[in-house]
Amino acid sequence: MSNHKFKQVDAFSSTPLLGNPVAVVFDADGLSDEEMQDVAAWTNLSETTFFQAPTTADADYRLRIFYPRGELPFAGHPTIGSAHAALEAGVLTKREFVMECGAGLLPLRVEGEGPQRRIFVKAPEAKFMHDFGSSVDAISEVLGAMVLADSPPAALDNGPVWLFCRMESSDIAKLKPDMTSTARLSRNLSVTGFATFALVDEADHKVHIRVFAPDGGVPEDPVTGSANASLPAYLARYALLEHTGREYVSSQGTELGRDGRVHVRVLNDEGRAEIGGQAVTVIDGEIRL
Repeated sequence: MSNHKFKQVDAFSSTPLLGNPVAVVFDADGLSDEEMQDVAAWTNLSETTFFQAPTTADADYRLRIFYPRGELPFAGHPTIGSAHAALEAGVLTKREFVMECGAGLLPLRVEGEGPQRRIFVKAPEAKFMHDFGSSVDAISEVLGAMVLADSPPAALDNGPVWLFCRMESSDIAKLKPDMTSTARLSRNLSVTGFATFALVDEADHKVHIRVFAPDGGVPEDPVTGSANASLPAYLARYALLEHTGREYVSSQGTELGRDGRVHVRVLNDEGRAEIGGQAVTVIDGEIRL
């Protein structure tokens, strides 16, 4: 049996019990892939992360990111939440550092201090995969609301593959997808899940997004960094960045009582993005494996 420092962090919020929780296990070099997967299934969170020594001198640490049924090359809230945990634990001491993950080497940086501190990551480039304009009716049926066809559903890959579906704001709030059908369609379309979103004009945010990934064991994710990091590439492709601008805030998790905020900065005309936000530790202790 081995003891490991353990934290559970709510990412994309500075208020405990809001945002999206991630479990963080330190000193995980001795754990096998199977053991890490077992821990991720046990925590039953959308993601659990494991700190390991980097395999390259260009990185400060290696982060393994597991969801209940597998491993992800990149995910946003685990990246932000784990960096917060490491800074708090003294594992990281710099304000700029590099994370090694399945998606490669990603730079992170810290802005601000204390509860107002925000951590930003330059997310992997989101690659356009497929336009699903011909599947609007089928997608709308499983989600339970009409997808807008003027900017068609499209899949983008930045680790997870999210199928972006633009809707009216009034429909987003009341969505109740058929999870069995949503999981089945996710498999049929070879996507991780559905990222439904609306462009809004609120004082504190320009995007309202909800993400459903029941095929991966996550019926609805409270706050999804990877989807928010891919969305600018979708907006750029379909000439929608004019609405949000190149720096905006996205709201997610309201319907789950986990209200979170993701700060998005668009870095180029193709929509590569930097995302960031606050985080707060809610559990601090040790896990015995």
